[in-house]
Amino acid sequence: MDFRIFDNFFDGILVINKERKIIYANEKAREILGEGVKEGGSCYGLFSICKNCPLELVEEEGKGVQVYDVITKNGKHVCLSMSPNAEGGKFLGVVEVFRDVSRVIHYMEEVKRQKEFVEVILNSIVEAVIVTDENGNILEHNSSAKKVLCSEVGEIKGKNIKEVIGLSIQELPSEGERVDLYVRTPCGKQKASVLVSRLTVGGGYVLSFYVVPELFITEKEEFKIITKSPKFIRVLEKIKSVAELDVNILITGETGTGKTLLARYIHLLSPRRENPFIKINCGAIPENLLEAELFGYNKGAFTGAVRNKPGKVELADGGTLFLDEIGELPLHLQVKLLHFIQEKEFERIGDLKPRKVDVRIVAATNKNLKKLVEEGRFREDLYYRLNVVNVEIPPLRERKEDIPHLVDYFLKKFTRKYGKRIEGITPGAMRILLSYDYPGNVRELENIIESCVVICEGSLITENDLPEDVKSCNIRNKEIGEKERILEALRKAKGNKSLAAKLLGIHRTTLWRKLKEYGIS
Repeated sequence: MDFRIFDNFFDGILVINKERKIIYANEKAREILGEGVKEGGSCYGLFSICKNCPLELVEEEGKGVQVYDVITKNGKHVCLSMSPNAEGGKFLGVVEVFRDVSRVIHYMEEVKRQKEFVEVILNSIVEAVIVTDENGNILEHNSSAKKVLCSEVGEIKGKNIKEVIGLSIQELPSEGERVDLYVRTPCGKQKASVLVSRLTVGGGYVLSFYVVPELFITEKEEFKIITKSPKFIRVLEKIKSVAELDVNILITGETGTGKTLLARYIHLLSPRRENPFIKINCGAIPENLLEAELFGYNKGAFTGAVRNKPGKVELADGGTLFLDEIGELPLHLQVKLLHFIQEKEFERIGDLKPRKVDVRIVAATNKNLKKLVEEGRFREDLYYRLNVVNVEIPPLRERKEDIPHLVDYFLKKFTRKYGKRIEGITPGAMRILLSYDYPGNVRELENIIESCVVICEGSLITENDLPEDVKSCNIRNKEIGEKERILEALRKAKGNKSLAAKLLGIHRTTLWRKLKEYGIS
């Protein structure tokens, strides 16, 4: 038989005689197995099954065998079949056909690893995650569903999704598209960002959603900005001046300042307002899945890709693509994103055909991208492509004039939510809130007011209702301020403690006590 017919096969092919000598190896076999594959040489040791070689079994039974995961001598995983090679009824040896499946095995191991931790991971997700059957009956959910849906966990399973959120599975957004809509829960009507994904095995759907903070949004999708701060007003004026222009915008600011909401505000002020606003959090998606989430994939691109799926870029066609936490984007994807921004085209994973889309990009980060550029962790050319217009949101500590108005807004929101009758907040409690620096910004203030509303037993929120860390921070600030005033008075009095006490308006013995308390000599 002329074995040269196997020369151009995509699979590796070895022809082995009865003495376990290689009498033929095609080019693919040499590529997979590497050096050491020589015609006339022994085949022993090429594969992990050599110690229990099935050649004799194939000879005895006269039929081939197949082994799905065999490891080669150079560590690759192959799927191998061994078939008898006979002529005129005489057994001459075997033909081994094998294919490199290392990548497939890697994906299988990764899926297995993720499956083992799925319950822990699900319960650590802030978003509510619900699994339903084809008809919308709830099969599983994570622990966050209890809080988001204001229901006992045991009461959700088995119910239809319409009983829980007031919308049937048919009324929810198209799969793969995150949409903000209103749902009805025992807590009342709430705005939620909902993403529906279809289960490919067994049928059904996975719903993930979270309640959208309504600091800037009313039910009619009109933005209600709560601010008296000149700094923040200048930010809003800048947004209004550039929103209608088709330029990329980079929003910078600390965590909790409202970057996502301002990105949506830009979209709603732009000519693209009737088209999709698609968000992707570059820091929340595992690196090995981020490319597929961003650019999509074709059926068969990898294990589990049983259908074509568009990415966020494609879903945003005609609208706005919001790249949240852009500083977390891996370098290899930064190259692809740069190409997409420059050419307005991309390729799905597993597809060689470029696709054109028309999107406006808004990115956001709480990191110093210039510093990341200097450290080689962010591409300079991508930075300038994204940062055509920079919008920097001031932290709450720099616009404290907004705190009373935000407190009033959140107070009304949470008294409605929890059915409390709280009329306001005492001056003492407000002074503490005004003196606090809010490392978590508006989001932290919202959480503080919610906590106060929950534990408050009277008609007014008092100092005792505030979280301990907020109160202790206020005490530290007071102590620092008082110590600085004492030191300033001592400098003016040139060390004369009696004169310093008069300057401070306190008794001399009180000053001595304070000096001892603050360790001032």
